[in-house]
Parts: sequence; C-alpha cells; structure tokens
Amino acid sequence: MVARVTCNEKTALENHKVIAKCGGLSQIKGMVTTAVKARLYVADDLVAGGGITPDKDQSHYLMNVMRLTDGALVALFNGRDGEWTASVTATGRKSCVLTPTVQTRPQQPSPDLWVLFAPVKKARLDFMAQKASEMGASVIWPVRTEYCQVTRVNDHRLAANAIEAAEQTERLDIAKIRDFEPLGAALDAIEDDRCLIWCDEDIANDAAHNAITVLGASARPDKAAILIGPEGGFSETERQILRRRDNCVPVSLGPRILRADTAVIAAMACFQSVWGDWAHRD
Repeated sequence: MVARVTCNEKTALENHKVIAKCGGLSQIKGMVTTAVKARLYVADDLVAGGGITPDKDQSHYLMNVMRLTDGALVALFNGRDGEWTASVTATGRKSCVLTPTVQTRPQQPSPDLWVLFAPVKKARLDFMAQKASEMGASVIWPVRTEYCQVTRVNDHRLAANAIEAAEQTERLDIAKIRDFEPLGAALDAIEDDRCLIWCDEDIANDAAHNAITVLGASARPDKAAILIGPEGGFSETERQILRRRDNCVPVSLGPRILRADTAVIAAMACFQSVWGDWAHRD
C-alpha cells in the first residue's frame, strides 16, 4: 500500500528541506528564505515557541487570501525584537496560530527622521503616509498651517498605511503617527538639536539652496525633521517664525513647484542619499 502525503505534510517537508539546505535553523539568521510566504507586524513579544494569534484581518489574509496550510512559514516583526520566522498552525477554516521559531534579523532602528506636512485630501494623504514610511521616517506628523484646507485627519488610517508599508518594505519598526496639531505646537515640540529641513517653495529656483548641496556641505546631525508646506504655501507669519529658528535650514527641491505628496518623496530622497541610511555611513 502506497502511503499518501497530504498537502500539509508536503509543505512541512519543503520547509524542512529549505532549513536543512541552509545548515539548520541557526544558519538562516540574517536572511529571509524563499519559503516565507507573508510578512506581518504583530504587537506581541517574539520569542521562540511562543504562540501568537493574528487578528481577524491577518487571519483572513493568511488563511483565505494566501491559503496557507500547516507548516507554512511567515515572517513576523514587532518593532522591538527584530524579525522572526514563524510556522502556521490552522485552528479553524479562518483562524490560525503563529509560532516563532528563529530570529532572522536583529532589531535595527530607522534614522531619527521626522516628517511634518500639511495634510491633503484622503487618497493623497494615504500616499504620503505610505511613502514616508517606505522611505524610513521614524515619525509622521500632519500639521495644521494657516493655508491648510484639511480640518480633520484619521490617525488610525495613517497608522494602517504606515504598518502596511513597513510590512512590504521589510523595515523592522513602524513609523509613529503624531496627532494633527497646529504648526506652532509642532515646532515647539522640536528639540533645539534636531535639524529642521524646511522645504521652502519661495527659493525653488535658487541653486544656492539646492537640498543636495546644502545637506552635503553640512555636518550630519543625529536627528532631523523635514517640513513640507500646504499647496497654498506658508504664510508670512509662519515664514518669520521659521526664519527665527536657529536649527532651521531652508532648502530648495528644484526649479519646479512640487505637489505636497511629491515633495515628501523628493525631500526624503535627498535626506536619505546624503545623511540617511542610503549613504552607507557608519
């Protein structure tokens, strides 16, 4: 009689073969194997053998969208304990338990970079939160300026976008979402030793203030913040406040006036390439 191998057993065997080829569990640290089928953020502590119950949406994604079965591997991170490989055990048609087995990457912080911006309409605001998270912002902070046309911001929606972006880009932490506050209150909260990079559309065509040039000529700060204004620009009162700050560095993002969502990407690309983790500095 020929023994039948179930789909679940096949999955487990395939995963064990991958681990064996890598020299055992101790040898797969620092890499993500091709056997990993999904990557999720969880709030739970990550320890070997600890059972984690994903929330309803995560369970639906794993069991009904990805159609994972017993023995399938997923990657987990919580912003504290690095990244872990975990195995799936179904507890029902729509539910499962995830068991961490080995840490594949130690925890590493993103650059201490805050991104402050005057929010725009919903779809573009989602885009800004996603891209700021993808590009490594540690804090995402919507601020109310005099010419800002948005009166309310859904913090939970921004947080969901930040989490999804972190899952997709393999960052190990989640950008913090600050409450929607007036620009003045946000500026008061910025420490004197945090470099404030002010993206000023009034100097857009001034080569002397080119962001790459200005950042490259300055010492790299331990912490920084990028400020993006509303589509109507900053008021003269706001400009005077910014000019009086000793830690404020006005920069140009090029000869064209960029939309707010485009400016976030451009400014972060400049920062990351000169001062951030794109620069490959120790």
